[in-house]
Amino acid sequence: MLTAAACGAKEEGTESSPAPSSAAEESSSEASLPEPGPVPTEVGGEGLALMEQMTAALEGTGDYADNPTASIETSEGTIRVRLFPKEAPKAVENFLTHAREGYYDGLTFHRVINDFMLQGGDPNGDGTGGESIWGGPFEDEFSPVLRNFRGALSMANSGANTNGSQFFIVQRKDALSGMGLSDYLLNLYMNDQVSAAQREISEMAAGGKSQEEVNARIDELNGELDGKYAAGVPQDYADQKLPALKKYEEVGGTPHLDDVHTVFGYVIEGMDVVDKIAALDTGETDQAGNPAGKTSKPVTIVKVTVEE
Repeated sequence: MLTAAACGAKEEGTESSPAPSSAAEESSSEASLPEPGPVPTEVGGEGLALMEQMTAALEGTGDYADNPTASIETSEGTIRVRLFPKEAPKAVENFLTHAREGYYDGLTFHRVINDFMLQGGDPNGDGTGGESIWGGPFEDEFSPVLRNFRGALSMANSGANTNGSQFFIVQRKDALSGMGLSDYLLNLYMNDQVSAAQREISEMAAGGKSQEEVNARIDELNGELDGKYAAGVPQDYADQKLPALKKYEEVGGTPHLDDVHTVFGYVIEGMDVVDKIAALDTGETDQAGNPAGKTSKPVTIVKVTVEE
């Protein structure tokens, strides 16, 4: 699972854009792996209560029945959203203030990737611009109730706590990438373990350890990772992840963006408009082979109206 190449550090991008999940995030390597251990898939106790809260937030019932709403009028139709000021107070205040002041009027959805998301809110129109109502970036606001389900209205960013004016709407329908729940949870768990091991190797290399010491530790970590795979997913890890994954399995979305991008609203009307805009994706790629996010015609945000 690990090689000496894991010593290198990954560079952070500067464009304010959520990234599609990669093959590495969605499936672990099957080469020379032992048989996987048990993977819990049942939700109970506090997990069931959390799922009920997630459902209430999505449907606008219970504690969320009187939440504020807004309409995003676009050149392709109108999208209505429910906002969550209790869970994401700064993101909601930022969005509503920008909306009232006409900041978003006339801007485009500059990045549209079918079966992923639509991104807008940048005066530059290329993902590099925009600012918050405070003039500088503001911090992330993550809630266990609000996840990047299909229809989520989330903040685009270029790293932790770099929120400005840009936002995106999640459009993906198959959240688990065609995998069963147990396979997805196992891969998620192992990817977390591999990431932790890679961080350890990077820290060793940065700390001046010799290549011999680094390679010896890589061998040890590979053995430990095989052991974890054979042992299966721990119950406490499953209890933490399953409530959201069960809901993702039901409604779609982008679980790899959770606790990376702040969710501050959900679409309540107009997902057909979201899908219509997503279908305008030309399918072009950039020089690195990543989705370019270009549309066959410009998609404009005509006006964002706060429904008071």
